[in-house]
Amino acid sequence: MNMKKRMVLLTILSLMTLTGGGILLFNFFNGSQEQLEMTENRVYEYLMEERNYTDEEIDSIRTEYDWRNDRDDERGAYQAFVTFSDEEEYEYEYIYNELEGVRQIGRNEGEGNHSE
Repeated sequence: MNMKKRMVLLTILSLMTLTGGGILLFNFFNGSQEQLEMTENRVYEYLMEERNYTDEEIDSIRTEYDWRNDRDDERGAYQAFVTFSDEEEYEYEYIYNELEGVRQIGRNEGEGNHSE
């Protein structure tokens, strides 16, 4: 194999390694976009179907991934922060997992109209 072919092959392998590593690092720090969407959808369904909120009462649902909580059973790595229309100063934190479903975990320590 001549030198030019070796350089092309080495360049291609290097680019593939860098790209793959970048994707892995992005997912490590930002989480799975699919799991973030699932968390948002499950929290929305929970609020609408089990807690009987209307769409107008839910101002926003923001999801986050925190790799530091990945092994924390209480918090979980994927959280949803819900703001209700009547209390825009509070964000209520919810987590979702396959075993337990959706549950609210406290930041407001009993304050606010929507603490469970």
